[in-house]
Amino acid sequence: MDYRLSLSDALLYSTVTSCAGFLGCLAVALTVDRVGRRHTVTWCLGGAALSLLFLGLFAGGSASSVLIWTSLSAVFFFGANICLYLYTPELFPTRMRALGTSLGGAVNRLGVILGPIVVGAVYAGGALGTVFVTLAAVALVGAVTAGVAAEETSGRRLEDVAP
Repeated sequence: MDYRLSLSDALLYSTVTSCAGFLGCLAVALTVDRVGRRHTVTWCLGGAALSLLFLGLFAGGSASSVLIWTSLSAVFFFGANICLYLYTPELFPTRMRALGTSLGGAVNRLGVILGPIVVGAVYAGGALGTVFVTLAAVALVGAVTAGVAAEETSGRRLEDVAP
């Protein structure tokens, strides 16, 4: 779908989405210690999955609806991402923390690199909605994985979490 946005409008939309993501970071920073790491990651990825699924199935008809729903998903994705930067080092013992965190960061960067390639391949089929549904599926897998398998570290001493 071609929305025919001017360059200045496209940059404005990108800025709005990034600012929405910042609000997600702020919300998580203020609540993660009360809510817990596992619940924060699970709910943030679940929220991102729901907003992207809705966008992919129902709301891609106009540029403004894409802006609204991608901004909402950015709130959730940025929130999950900032929580992971807090959570990942807590999972490794001190002697391995730098290695574990850097490997987690490398996998994150691999996703950042592969994401646009996958989006391009999916969009080559011509359906923008399919791109958002695919991204929603990835977020849903992350939410379910965190909800089922993630260890809660909030309120625990690092030595007890990862001796």
